[in-house]
Amino acid sequence: MSDDGDILNFIRTICANGESGRLEILAGSIQGELSFADGKLVDARFGHLTGFRAVNAVAAMRDARFSFDPAFAPLASSSITASERVVLKQFFGIETAATSEYLQPAAVDWQEEAVPAVAVPDEVDEVTIVRSDVTSTPIPTPPPPASRFSYLTALALAVLAMAVMAAAAVLINRYNDSLLSKGVASVETPSRPEPVQQPSQLPVAQSAPIHSVPAPASVKEGKKTFKAVQDPSGKWNIVNSVDTTAYRSFKNMKIGFALSINQTGTSFTGTGLKVSENGRSLPAGSRTPIQVQGSINGDRIEATFVEDGTARKSNGKFMWRLDRNGRGLTGSFATTAARSSGKSAASRL
Repeated sequence: MSDDGDILNFIRTICANGESGRLEILAGSIQGELSFADGKLVDARFGHLTGFRAVNAVAAMRDARFSFDPAFAPLASSSITASERVVLKQFFGIETAATSEYLQPAAVDWQEEAVPAVAVPDEVDEVTIVRSDVTSTPIPTPPPPASRFSYLTALALAVLAMAVMAAAAVLINRYNDSLLSKGVASVETPSRPEPVQQPSQLPVAQSAPIHSVPAPASVKEGKKTFKAVQDPSGKWNIVNSVDTTAYRSFKNMKIGFALSINQTGTSFTGTGLKVSENGRSLPAGSRTPIQVQGSINGDRIEATFVEDGTARKSNGKFMWRLDRNGRGLTGSFATTAARSSGKSAASRL
């Protein structure tokens, strides 16, 4: 992290050394980033500005903090237009690159997937011809009408016998299962409904245990009565400790809020201001407003918030637990501002 105000010379050094990575910039509460590939600028963003306007704003900043991360891969799309590339070169002397210049398409060898012609149909035809010439097998030869009738009759009787045996086996298995499980387990209904009528009546005993196990209402009612007694209404001092973030300059930062909570039943709303950073009180012009709304479930409190930052709005979530004496909150937070998250604690004022 560097606090050098002449950030333009640092950008020119990155270009001259042919480096790749991301330059993270923080000026007050405004965040920005410039992406480089082989010493060429491929993307520029600062607050809500992009392209040349972002670079122009960065070059005019004083007392800005910035750091360079060479492990960051360039984005797949660029916010710099073709006309802005010419202006950046002439005005600042910064080389730029389009997306197509640093993303190379992968070559595909389609000849590898060519499939040679398959001669299976010809081989099948040859097998069919050979088998038709075999006179020793009686099946292809046209039998006399009487023998054909006897063959079909024997085949039908065999199929019928197999079906009867299968049905008998199914009935025996169902009867044994019904005796062992007393109707709890059932099997699939066979294709013939007539022999299955009596065994299908056995599962009637299932209706008693299914409807005779209601949920213990007294236990649930007791929990609701216990969880409805907490009340976080009042003024709170909240401190969020940043554990993880997309910007390394925010790591381990402690952000303080002054929040006023008003409870209605099991829900509540709150309004407040960001008042400190790392224990230092913020001036009145830098205190951004925050709005909170959430729900209470016993000692568990969940809430969402919206913070009107200097550059843009951010939103996030609180997860707290209220201590027994109702004087403190402990838990965690997560916010879209720099994609930060960490621990959150609060105390009554």
